[in-house]
Amino acid sequence: MSKLTANQRYLFDLCGYVIIRNVIPSDHVTAAQTAISANLRRFKERTGEMRESTLEAFQGDGVKGRLDCGTVLNWDKPYCDVFRKFLVIPQLIPVMNELCGKGYRLDHLPVAIIQYKNAEGSDLHGGNVNESGQWMPYLSYDCRYGKISCNLLNVAIPLDKTEPGDGGFVILPGSHKANFPIPPEIAGCDKLEKNDYLINPALNPGDVLIFTEAATHGALPWKGTSESRRTVFYRFCPPNFAYGRGYFEKNAELAKELTEQQSVVLQPPFVPKLNRLHLEDDGSVGSTMRSEDKSDYDKHVFDSDFY
Repeated sequence: MSKLTANQRYLFDLCGYVIIRNVIPSDHVTAAQTAISANLRRFKERTGEMRESTLEAFQGDGVKGRLDCGTVLNWDKPYCDVFRKFLVIPQLIPVMNELCGKGYRLDHLPVAIIQYKNAEGSDLHGGNVNESGQWMPYLSYDCRYGKISCNLLNVAIPLDKTEPGDGGFVILPGSHKANFPIPPEIAGCDKLEKNDYLINPALNPGDVLIFTEAATHGALPWKGTSESRRTVFYRFCPPNFAYGRGYFEKNAELAKELTEQQSVVLQPPFVPKLNRLHLEDDGSVGSTMRSEDKSDYDKHVFDSDFY
């Protein structure tokens, strides 16, 4: 188990993403592919106002929309099992601890996507600042005194091979540090064939793509050799931070069916010093416990275990 290498850390800070190769065992990849094929009825196509593409470069054939499903953790067994395993990938625990801090938590509910041939992609989105140039703290990236902090980190698990030029995920390297809004010509990928800014990285099943949501990213229409592009996205936050609120309704009950390690990443947001469980780099469960005196004091003052 190891954190990012010096090269990976430098490139993540420079570009806003890193690819960890050969992380997912082949049988887990196959299980995820099989699960998706068996649950196609659960996917919903983006149509009308829900389409992700408004700009020409991302619209594909203009007919087929992207398909989404956000209930993978609750599918019937055995199909949900592999997606629950993806909550805690042993090789990634030290990386997540480094990028989000110990006690990192699942924020958004995971979502599986299917992008068929020539189906729409997704306009560029995310970024350190919005269209007005205002800083977006809920997506922000920071690095101070040698410590990286990502307020929303995306862990993408590709289930199909992608070569540069195939379409699918694209990212604007370095945009997580931008201080100005993205110009329309770049956002619209004007003259895309001559675009020198976007990266469409090579990905193989078994790889994991990790990127900060502060980086401007999107997806181009799918043109790869496989029938479709299938990817599962897991988004994580630091322990005391939240973007989504799906955990209010879903995570408490789900946690009862999971391993201890998997349940740890489903905790709601609060600071580690308030008796928060966390995953150590070796995968064991640790905690930061308050003294009994402080706990007793808060019980008397607030009539609650925690203020």
